[in-house]
Amino acid sequence: KLDTAVVGELQVVLPPLSSRSVYAIYRKALRTGKYWKLLPEERAILRLARNLNKIISPLLREAIYKILVKIWPEKARYYIAVHEGIKALKKRAELAAKLEWIKLKEVLSKWRENREYVLQVGFSALNTSPFYRGEM
Repeated sequence: KLDTAVVGELQVVLPPLSSRSVYAIYRKALRTGKYWKLLPEERAILRLARNLNKIISPLLREAIYKILVKIWPEKARYYIAVHEGIKALKKRAELAAKLEWIKLKEVLSKWRENREYVLQVGFSALNTSPFYRGEM
């Protein structure tokens, strides 16, 4: 299970969802029977969000991510790892800029091209104990 504290931090920059990914969540919920365990409001959000091209609203995205945690925790962990990785790399790039480490700043600014590195940093941030993590 995912920590509720991690799910609560989803308000910060989350990647936008497409209608295809929402439809995949909907199909997975129906296939596993978890659709009927959702609250009626969550079912309505999921059914209506299928018809949107791109979900940009932060409130709607947060609601869908909370539904995703209930239906498909593995995929939710992936999205949370991407989010945490981006957040950690931005913080590292800011620190490198403050310390004037130009080469490190250039390496960290290329995170958009290398998704595996973002995932690696995100999963390492999620698996690090909050005691050792510090402020991210």
